[in-house]
Amino acid sequence: MISFFRKVRQKLLTENRVTRYLVYAIGEIFLVVIGILIALQINNANEASKARRSEQIVLKNLIQDLREDSLSFSENLTTLTKINNLHQALYEIGVKGIDSEIENPNLIRLLIYYNPIATKNDPFVADKLSNESVRKEVNTYARYLKDLDVTYTEYAELLENRVRVYLADNKTHQLSSWFENNNNSGKGESPFDFVDKERLILLSKTPEFQQLLLETSIKTKNTEFNIKTVLAQNHRLKEVILKELTK
Repeated sequence: MISFFRKVRQKLLTENRVTRYLVYAIGEIFLVVIGILIALQINNANEASKARRSEQIVLKNLIQDLREDSLSFSENLTTLTKINNLHQALYEIGVKGIDSEIENPNLIRLLIYYNPIATKNDPFVADKLSNESVRKEVNTYARYLKDLDVTYTEYAELLENRVRVYLADNKTHQLSSWFENNNNSGKGESPFDFVDKERLILLSKTPEFQQLLLETSIKTKNTEFNIKTVLAQNHRLKEVILKELTK
């Protein structure tokens, strides 16, 4: 092609057709520019396709993390409901004198397993997304998680530094139930009572424990509320991502 254009130019110059040569030269430049523009457009399309595939991978990884978080948060809510029920029973027994049933006294010292992974695996995931709606929902989810982090930290510190210490100081633990049981993995709810139920009932009638029970109940319910908020946003974000992936 280049050889053909060269021959045409030489022929026009030889025949001294300057005007036609200039017209031809301009046309040749125009064709070169068009070729460059087409090449750039193809290259941009390829780059856009690569970026789209890369973004889809990010979204698929994110939605998998969100599903893991959703399962974990749902388990947390189930456990927190049981803990709140225990708090209510201890209040009814200790303050109102009602003979309420205590199913699992160990819950008084149980701390939920909290380890969300979505957005924490990739803190800058929102910056990798081109869709403004998805990016907005991701940032909202991250903001709600930060609020939950604060609430959970306060809840955990109260439980670890005050509740457990108080129970230990008042000799509420049954060491034999723990050390002589083969299922003492320490994870989740224990299938046996290593917190003395009768001792816990006696403590529930003291002002010191009642004050601690109030503070613990407040922190527990605040944590529960924020988990529900995060879980609702988790579902919302998954819907937005799935909609984006199906485009």
